[in-house]
Amino acid sequence: MAREGLRSHLSGSVPISIGVHLVVLLVLVVFPLANVVVPLPVEAMTYVLAAPLPPPPAVVRPPVAPSPTPSPTSSSVPVKAPDTIEPEKPVSPPSMAAVPGAIDGVTFGDRIDGAVGIVPTPPPAPPPEPPKPQGPVRVAQLPEPPHKTVDVRPIYPEIARAAHKEGTVILEAVLDTTGRVTQLRVLRSEPLLDQAALDAVRQWRYSPSLFYGKPVSVLMTITVRFTLQQ
Repeated sequence: MAREGLRSHLSGSVPISIGVHLVVLLVLVVFPLANVVVPLPVEAMTYVLAAPLPPPPAVVRPPVAPSPTPSPTSSSVPVKAPDTIEPEKPVSPPSMAAVPGAIDGVTFGDRIDGAVGIVPTPPPAPPPEPPKPQGPVRVAQLPEPPHKTVDVRPIYPEIARAAHKEGTVILEAVLDTTGRVTQLRVLRSEPLLDQAALDAVRQWRYSPSLFYGKPVSVLMTITVRFTLQQ
């Protein structure tokens, strides 16, 4: 009796226990899953490829002209083969007599016409010619002034002596290439004394004057003083 009662008790409690477990399972598992939002299927994403970048500009280089190849000529390229082959002839060296500046068969210096020789030094340029004077040369331009070789004293005029007249006469004289007085002109005048000064100076003589080694006429100033002696 006791076993039957236990069996009946167990048989009655097992379904209840199973039911309770189902309820707990529903509460713990099914109800939370009911609130879960099932994600919608993601639409297929389309990928748009970006357009490729344009290629860099090409560097245009100027065309290089091909170097001209020498075309064979009739004189440089033989067309017909020779019948016989002759031995090469020895090349004779250039004659030393034809080379300017050759000394004992040895030449040196600058190259001349394919050979080496001495370049002759050009002769020095001649000195410039001295300027030719257009007229008489002034005494200041001469390297050495002319020297008086003949001196004639003027004669004191009686009228000037009676008047006790003293003074200085200045003359401009032109000497020729021999030193003779050819021209006279009064620069400073003393009326009573001028003629006596002219007559005396015309007789004077001077040494010839040289200008750059050549005799020339000279333009000079002459002063004649008249003084009464006490």
